[in-house]
Amino acid sequence: MADIIIRGGNLIDGTGAPAWPADVRINSGVVTEVGPGLKPDGETELDAGGCYVSPGFIDSHTHLDPSMFWDRGCDPMPQHGVTTALIGNCSLSLAPAKPEHLDELIDVFCYIEDMPVADFESGIPWTWGSWRQYRDAMNQGGIAINMASLIGHSMLRIYVMGDDAWTREATATEIAAMAAEMADAMAAGCYGFSTSFFDLDRRSRPVPSRLACDGELGALADVLADAGHGLVEFIPNLTGDDPHGDIRRMAGIFGPRGVTSIWNGLLHTDLNPTRSEEFMALTQEIRDQGCDMWPIASPRTVDFNVSWEQTMVFMMLPKGWNQIMGVTGEARREMLADPGWREIARNEWDATEKSLFPTHRTDYVRFTSVTRPDNEGWLGRSLADLAEARGGHPSDVFADWVLENDLAPGVVAMGVSNSDTDGVAEMISDDRCLISASDAGAHVQMMCAAGDTTLLLTRHVRERGDLELERAVYEITGRQAEVLGFNDRGRLLPGYAGDVTVFDLDELSWDTDGFVSDLPSGAPRLRRPAGGYRATAVNGVLTQVEGSLTGANPGAVLDANTPVP
Repeated sequence: MADIIIRGGNLIDGTGAPAWPADVRINSGVVTEVGPGLKPDGETELDAGGCYVSPGFIDSHTHLDPSMFWDRGCDPMPQHGVTTALIGNCSLSLAPAKPEHLDELIDVFCYIEDMPVADFESGIPWTWGSWRQYRDAMNQGGIAINMASLIGHSMLRIYVMGDDAWTREATATEIAAMAAEMADAMAAGCYGFSTSFFDLDRRSRPVPSRLACDGELGALADVLADAGHGLVEFIPNLTGDDPHGDIRRMAGIFGPRGVTSIWNGLLHTDLNPTRSEEFMALTQEIRDQGCDMWPIASPRTVDFNVSWEQTMVFMMLPKGWNQIMGVTGEARREMLADPGWREIARNEWDATEKSLFPTHRTDYVRFTSVTRPDNEGWLGRSLADLAEARGGHPSDVFADWVLENDLAPGVVAMGVSNSDTDGVAEMISDDRCLISASDAGAHVQMMCAAGDTTLLLTRHVRERGDLELERAVYEITGRQAEVLGFNDRGRLLPGYAGDVTVFDLDELSWDTDGFVSDLPSGAPRLRRPAGGYRATAVNGVLTQVEGSLTGANPGAVLDANTPVP
């Protein structure tokens, strides 16, 4: 690897300590010297005058697993200072996998994470079976950022149980087989596993991980405990009768085994502004009892751009609106017009208290494009406005609107959560949660989740002052590494990896995403523009400079067995 010296900047080392003038020398991908006035010794020199120099940012909730195979540059993650990402979240991963299960694996992953099936089929080599083989495939050709990988529990169940993974608990023999695959993966550097108690597939079936008994979860947790490292990421079902149940269940399994876990779903909502405090207090109570568990939160407003090709936004309306995602063309048109379907859709709309699509806040549903000129007056207005003007049930009005716009109107559910900036600021300023729930790489036709790091630094540091700069950098570098066990990342100190982000805080910008058509199938995705960072380096090699990717791919799959420097 090339050597580099970064000179003239103010160092934020990722420990939370105040910034100070210091240069950084990186040799063979590792920080070897930090201090003022370092003299170059043949290294590539990077002028950081007027800038801050920090550890590369860590994003611990992404779904870059598939896209890294067709986009080794991981655009636009490096342009937002990210150098390490955790993949394999939400019970979903690309390994382990068997050829006879690929159709099932692809369909459930693409449905839940809103990705085109064609890109999975054409853009991923599928040359592996085990996680160990998958690791080797990821490392072929390099990556622009480092990847830490989890095994998706649903995929592990399918690998061992086949179709039965969707219908029953595992036998003792099957649990042993899952544990054996998990143990081999941990020995090969895997960081643990992810599971979900929430998700449904395209046919409204609970994902396989939801059928696991405590014995199965405990056996997998035992593997992590025996390895002496690793973590579990999980999605609790916060919409049921006992929203605390899954969190307490996991604490009971992981706590006695000393296994770290993080859970996704901490949000601020207008309808229940004390919700985030409730769940942070619950998880703090669990930590006080000896279980290392953390909720993770994003500062970004949750907006859902509805893709009419496929979307999970109607997942919690399985009998009505989700059914239209299973048909296309004339069949979809007939369904939307069918009185029987409309009655089912109306009843479910009214009966469903909690839904990703805001059935009870139709003022959140905005129209962004139309296919007929006489509807252009509705651009920017809401479904609530349309229902008031036309009369009738909102579900019927919405069905008519989809028909009027040739089955492809532009629809965005705006501000479903995290829309109150003051509430979000209070949540992410609280040290009882981790700021890391971007979902980058997923829902590519619904939103661009990349750039949470930049939103944090622009809105919550520079503009509002909710966090001091050093604290904010610590939250997305050193603290992530401490909790997740990224032992040689997250700090710019001698012996740590040469992952670096260089930025002038006043130059950063978090801009609106827009569609680009660069997926393997030619389908569009939403992409956020570069964030204004001067440079990003991974393992001592520049991956982006002034917003443009360099084409270098020095990243690799991280090995969870790496010791602390």
